[in-house]
Amino acid sequence: RVAMQFDGNPNTTANPHYDWVPATGATSGIATMDISATANCNRCHDPLGLHGGNRREVQYCVTCHNPGTTDANSGNTVDMKVMVHKIHMGANLPSVQEGQPYVIYGYRDAEHDYSHVLYPQDVRNCVNCHAGSATGADPVYPEGSGYELTLTSQGDNWAYYASQAACGSCHDAMDFSRHAGGQTDDSNCNSCHSTGGVAGSIEQSHTILTDEARKAFAAEILSVTNTAPGEFPQVQYKVFDPTDGDAPYDLATDPVWTQVASGASRLAIDLAWPTSDYTNTGNEQDNASAVSLDALAGTPAGDGSYTVTSGVPVPPVVADGSGVAALEGHPAVNIGSEEEPDEQRIAFTNVHEFFSVNEPDGVPVPRRTSAELTSCLDCHQTLSLHGSNRTDDLQVCVTCHNPRNTDLEVREIAVSPPTDGKDEESLDFKTMVHGIHAASVRENALQIVGFRGFTTYAYTEPFPGDISNCLSCHTDDGFTLPLPSGVLGTTIDTGDDHASPLDDTVVTPITAVCSSCHDGQTAAAHMTDNGGSFDTTQAAIDSGEVVETCDVCHGTGRISDVAVKHNVHAKPIQ
Repeated sequence: RVAMQFDGNPNTTANPHYDWVPATGATSGIATMDISATANCNRCHDPLGLHGGNRREVQYCVTCHNPGTTDANSGNTVDMKVMVHKIHMGANLPSVQEGQPYVIYGYRDAEHDYSHVLYPQDVRNCVNCHAGSATGADPVYPEGSGYELTLTSQGDNWAYYASQAACGSCHDAMDFSRHAGGQTDDSNCNSCHSTGGVAGSIEQSHTILTDEARKAFAAEILSVTNTAPGEFPQVQYKVFDPTDGDAPYDLATDPVWTQVASGASRLAIDLAWPTSDYTNTGNEQDNASAVSLDALAGTPAGDGSYTVTSGVPVPPVVADGSGVAALEGHPAVNIGSEEEPDEQRIAFTNVHEFFSVNEPDGVPVPRRTSAELTSCLDCHQTLSLHGSNRTDDLQVCVTCHNPRNTDLEVREIAVSPPTDGKDEESLDFKTMVHGIHAASVRENALQIVGFRGFTTYAYTEPFPGDISNCLSCHTDDGFTLPLPSGVLGTTIDTGDDHASPLDDTVVTPITAVCSSCHDGQTAAAHMTDNGGSFDTTQAAIDSGEVVETCDVCHGTGRISDVAVKHNVHAKPIQ
């Protein structure tokens, strides 16, 4: 193979390659090794670009990153299959967990320590990077995710051909000289690691059993009624098995739904309002979270559906608006055997249904859609958090991750208090998600206290793609200025009345989202010079006393259009 590199302009970088047999000049019908597709890498990396950013094609990478190449400083091989596996395993490498960092030295002896890397999905999802016609036929991505694998001619090799180099790159605590009687080479691997072998096939060993179990669960919200101010909403819903003709589950007797005492089974209906921007005022709680109803205690209708009634009425504050009902939770499934049970919470896709509170025409107005779930799944495969409860529905996330909600309650009881000196941190989705992904450009790491104060999260890992490219996550118009009407300021200091937003100190909405990445003092000064505020109230914003003028320069088509300044572009899937 001969390969070339053209660069100098990031938009015209190219790495063409040419394969041939020198003895005959033949270019077709020759032995090749095409394992991974660059397009699959670019789902996360936007683009895959190393060594100055101009080496972007896997076929080019492997010309140097081959089995005969070693990093002289560390002694580690830089063979593509070993190095890439180890980088993506990162903190989960057995050797790293035993205290040995995984380091590669680059240009001018620059040290690259990959011991902290956390892969954003289950690392056993081998087809995410290399897939052929067999292993890529039934990918584990949820139906409707929009994910399409790019298949390669030898993309199935990982499933059929074991080797000490490839397997030992992840399982790097394995001493193959002592493995099953001692293996000096790869010649006998497939005698055990194959279909019918004592160890089972490689593909079987990497099957994500929770993803397989997930296929048997789906849900639907059938109706939301009694939603006028002062009324107690009633939600009708069903949970069913798509692999069994959509047969409904009996939530009272089916074992997967009855293990409530241990927390293994859970199903909830969440109510939030208004859809213009959720505040959940009137939720009868001491925070701004959604109203949560026990969906496992619903009343059966006899047709496989259930109805649950809220104990909290719709408050008068949303008399002219809409709300949402969301179903979330998880069943408990034994993915082991009767002899060796392994009960797991199974994340399955949440659903939601908007409802009118008192819209003039009775038609509910949905909350804005600023980000695409399909973009999240490009990297995450499954977006499931909070103990496998909230899964693959951004409209569910924002019911609690709204402009009013903060970690105040749990920060006060944190086992390991944050070191940022704050009394509370916003949980607003737009600021939190930006802050998490922008770790590499922030001056101060975002710190958030989690469930019941048990864990404090400090987000320091860099985004694997182009952090400035808003389309990595957003819809085409989900990041542009001016903002849609109704977007609220973000609470940073909850007032004495935790049930009301009226005495909260807020950051103006554009400033809130921009400062979640651009968190330095210079950027803050620029924002306040142009109408933004880090110390105001929603009333001051609503009355026009405080006015952000950001869109004068940063609006669509203006002199410093956000899309231009951020070099927004479609991902280079190729």
